Amino acid sequence: MIKRVETITGEVEALRDKINYFISNDLKENEYVIDIKYIKDGSRLKPYEKGRADVFETVVIAIVHIGEINNEYSYN
Repeated sequence: MIKRVETITGEVEALRDKINYFISNDLKENEYVIDIKYIKDGSRLKPYEKGRADVFETVVIAIVHIGEINNEYSYN
């Protein structure tokens, strides 16, 4: 069962690192990642650098579904 949903936004190249950082540092001990969905948010022009042609970067949103491990058992 999904406990919560987190959204992480970034460039395609940096998104993997942001997701790994989130899993390593923000996920609680009793939580786990159920699924990650990606949505392309669009493209934007990268900041100008001298000697480089116009370059676009793709922005992606990762929707991370998080579940919780429940070690409590109820007996009737």
